[in-house]
Amino acid sequence: PRVQAAIASGRTGGIAITMTQWTGPALQVQTVPWTLLRDPASIERFASLIDETPRQLFFGGTSISGAIDHARSLFGSSMFRADRHVIDISGDGANNRGRSVALARDEAVAGGITINGLPITAIEPNLEQYYRNNVIGGPGAFIVPADSYKSFAEAILSKLIAEIAADP
Repeated sequence: PRVQAAIASGRTGGIAITMTQWTGPALQVQTVPWTLLRDPASIERFASLIDETPRQLFFGGTSISGAIDHARSLFGSSMFRADRHVIDISGDGANNRGRSVALARDEAVAGGITINGLPITAIEPNLEQYYRNNVIGGPGAFIVPADSYKSFAEAILSKLIAEIAADP
């Protein structure tokens, strides 16, 4: 209900969204296609698709830069026109494969994209600061950290609401 209220409160009353799983530099899978969320039924359908989607990638390191590059390419494949483009990065580790994450971030931001982050700090306690320094960027960029995998659900809910309701 809180996500539905945030979507309804926006200028357009809807958002287009997709979901990708990622690991290494060239290991990304768009697991849920671009979908327009405008009403409780479309939001519930999308939530069900997320719930039903099994994890598809397991190994390959952590390439946040690869995830950003992949997400940038998805905006061109969307059939929806948007005033704002946002990439959400959720992960439990620093970039350890692929090109510089700061370079990928800077290129995305130069293209008008905002990157927000949700670092899960259970394994790397300094990951929140790493995300602040290297991952997030663009107008209104922010992070919502999760201190454990158990607290991830509440953190993603808070992050989505703040993101959707944001008015850059």
